[in-house]
Amino acid sequence: MKKILNVLLAGLLIFGLAACDKPKPEDEGKDDGKTENPGIDNPDKPGSGNTGDIDKSEFPFIEEYPIECGNLYAEGSEVGVTIEVTKVEDMNFVFELRPGPLVQSFKMDVYPLAQLYNNLLNDKTFGNLTSSESWAVNERIREYLFNESGSGGYAFSINDFDNPDDFLQIEYDWMNSPYAAASAIAIPDCGYIIAVVASVESEISSVTQEDITLCYVHTTSQPLIGDPQAEIAVNVGYTAFTVSHELNSDAAAVYFFGYLQDEIDMYIDTFGDTMFRDFVRTRVTAPSYPNDPNNPEALTYSVNYGDAADASVMSTTVAVAVDANLTPQEDYSRRDFHLNEIPEDLPEPELSVDILEDRVAASYVEFDVNFTADCGTVFYNIFPASYLETIEGMSAKDKRDLARYIRDYGYGCHNPNFIWDKENETATGSGAVVRLDAVSAYAARGVENSPIYPGETYAVVYVGRNGAMQLSDLKVSETFTADERNMTSPNGFTDGTLKLVVDNPGRTQFRGTITYDPSKVSMVYIQYMTADNNPGLDENSSWNEWINFIFGAGTSNMLVNAWPTQSSGRDGLTWTGMTPDTDYTLFMCAEDFDGNISQMHFATIRTSEVQVGPDPTITMALKPATTNPYDWTVTYTIDHDVEYFMYCRTESASDLAAFMPGLNQGHFNNIKESGYSYEEWYNGIYEWVAGGFENNGGGMHTESDTSQDWAGDQVVIAACIAVGRESNGDPVYKMYHLICKDGKAQTLEEIFGIE
Repeated sequence: MKKILNVLLAGLLIFGLAACDKPKPEDEGKDDGKTENPGIDNPDKPGSGNTGDIDKSEFPFIEEYPIECGNLYAEGSEVGVTIEVTKVEDMNFVFELRPGPLVQSFKMDVYPLAQLYNNLLNDKTFGNLTSSESWAVNERIREYLFNESGSGGYAFSINDFDNPDDFLQIEYDWMNSPYAAASAIAIPDCGYIIAVVASVESEISSVTQEDITLCYVHTTSQPLIGDPQAEIAVNVGYTAFTVSHELNSDAAAVYFFGYLQDEIDMYIDTFGDTMFRDFVRTRVTAPSYPNDPNNPEALTYSVNYGDAADASVMSTTVAVAVDANLTPQEDYSRRDFHLNEIPEDLPEPELSVDILEDRVAASYVEFDVNFTADCGTVFYNIFPASYLETIEGMSAKDKRDLARYIRDYGYGCHNPNFIWDKENETATGSGAVVRLDAVSAYAARGVENSPIYPGETYAVVYVGRNGAMQLSDLKVSETFTADERNMTSPNGFTDGTLKLVVDNPGRTQFRGTITYDPSKVSMVYIQYMTADNNPGLDENSSWNEWINFIFGAGTSNMLVNAWPTQSSGRDGLTWTGMTPDTDYTLFMCAEDFDGNISQMHFATIRTSEVQVGPDPTITMALKPATTNPYDWTVTYTIDHDVEYFMYCRTESASDLAAFMPGLNQGHFNNIKESGYSYEEWYNGIYEWVAGGFENNGGGMHTESDTSQDWAGDQVVIAACIAVGRESNGDPVYKMYHLICKDGKAQTLEEIFGIE
C-alpha cells in the first residue's frame, strides 16, 4: 500500500520575465565632479576611500527601465545617504553608508540587478510602472523598500546607536551581516543594486521618506575552469513533466529555472542573455550539486498541472552550470517543450473493488482491486458510512473535486500489468487483481486519517486513472463493518505460532522480531519500556490492565506501534537512539480476524556499555549501494575505544578550499599530482571534518555504525574523526578516511606511498 502525492512545484515559477544590454547614452547621467545630481558615481569626490582602487564593471543600462545609480560610489544629499563600496570579492562586498547631516533614519536593502529588472518588468506588465522615466523607476524601488506585504527593506535609526556618531558612518560586510540570507546572496560575476531611502525623522516611513540613493556593485570571479555544461533532459507527459540535468566533468553544480516560454523570451528580449543568466542564478539561494546525500533528486524537478494542463502552452527550462569556484558559464542551456495532447475517444479507466469479508478485523480490512487493461492506477481511501450519503448528494463538480482530492491525498496502487504505448497512445497491457489493505479512514479534508474503529461501518471510495492521466468517475464499494473487539479475555485467540524475539544489541540500538500465522493475525501492537519509563505496568500486571492501556476505550493507544499483518508472517524493527548500558523490555500482543487479542508477550535486552579508551578505532569500507538511486556506500563501524565520531563526505573541492587555499576541482580529482603534499591533504581533510561535518551530509554519531551513499563515478572523499579518552579523561582524536573512485578506495598513505 503506497501513498501517492502529486505536488505542483510552483515554487520554481515566476510571472514576467528584456535585451539587449544597451549602453547608456554618453551624455546622460555623467558626473564630472560638478553635478548636483546625487546617485551618480564620482570616485574622485572627498571621502571616497578605496573605491578608486576597485575595478569597475560597466553598468548594464536599459533605456526602457532607466535605473540611475552610482557605480561603487553614490553621493547622497543633506537628506540622503552616501553609499561607498570599499571592497569587492567573488562572493561578498563591503560598503559604507554615510547619512547626510539632516538624516535621522533610513531604509536599506540589496537587490540582485537581474531580479530588480524582473520586478520592474512585472510592474510595467501589470500597469504599476506607467513611465520609462528614471523618476518613475525610482518611485517603484522606493515602494519595494516599503513593501509591507513582502520583506521590505531594513530600517535603521540614529536611536539604535548608543553613540550617535556611529550612525554617521556604518559599514556592512554584506555576506557576514544578518541581512544577506533573507535578501541577496552574493555570487561570483553578478550585479547588485544597493538601495537606500533616508528620512529626517527618527523613524522612517513612506510618509517621512526623503531622498533615494542607488549604487551598483558587480562581484568578481575566478577564471572559468574548463567548460562547465549542463545537459537538460525533459520527460513530458499529458499533465506533468520532469526535468533532469546531467553535468559534465567541469561542472561542479548547476542553477536551473523553468517557466512559460513567452515570459522568458520577454525577459531576454528586454534585458539580454547575460542578465537572464544572472536571473536564473539569483532566483535561488544556492546551486544544486550532483550526488547530494541529503537530496538525491537535487538535479531534478517536476511540475504537475493536473486538470489545468494545456498542451498548447510552450514551456522553457534553463540551466546555468558553474565550476568549482561557482564561476558561471558564459551562456546557458535551454529546452523548449509542451505537454502531450490527450488523444480523443480514449477509453475510460474501468475498475472495481471487492471487500474480502473473511479479512475484515476490528482495525484492519483487505480488499481486491480489479483493474481492466485501460486502468493504470487506483486512488482510494476508506470512508465512514456516514459520509456516503454526503457523496450521494454531491453535484457532479463536487464529486470531481473529491476524486481529485483522493488522487492527490489518498492512497494509490498501480496495475502491475498496465502498459502504455506512448507512440500509439494506447494501453497494450492487461487487467489484474491486486490485494490491498487499510488500517485508517478518511476524517476530513486536510485532517489526518483516523483509525478504523471496531464495530463501525465503512466503504472504499476510489477512482481510476488511464495512461493519459484522465480520472474515472468517483466509485464506492460495498460497505463493511469492522469486528467488535474482545476486551474480556484472550481465550479466543488461537495462533500458537506467535513469537517475539529481541536481539542484536548495540550501544544505542537493538532489534525486535515478531513471527506469526498471517492467516490468523490481523494486527500486531508493540512498544518498549524501561524501569524509568513505563506505563506503570510490568510483566506481572494482568492481561486486562495491559489491554486497557494499549486500546483504551476501544481505540488504539497512539503510544504503541500498530503494525498490520504481513503476508510473510514476519515483522520487526531496529530501535535506535537508546541509552547505553540500559535494560529495555518489549511488550507485544496480536489481534486476529474475529476481534480476539492474544496474551501479552515480553522480551528484555540490555544495550551495550560504551567502552571508551585511548585508541579510538573505526573501520571504513566502500561497498556497492543496495538501494536506488545510489551506486556506492561507504560504511563507518566502531571497533573499540570510541565515545563518538564525526563523519562527512564530499565530491567538491569547494568544501576543502577554506582549509587548502587555492584548491580547485582539478586538484581534487588528481590528488597525487595536485601539487599539495600528503600533510596538506591530511590536515585539510581533518579540519574539514572537524569544522564542517554538519554541512556535508554527515553528523555526530554515537551508535555503532552508519553509512553514506552517493551516485556516480566521481572522486569522493569520505572521512571521520573518532573520539576516545585517555585514562585521565583527556580526549583523543583519530582520523580515518577513504578516497573513492570507480568502486576503488585508497587512503592518502596509499596514494602518496607512505607506510
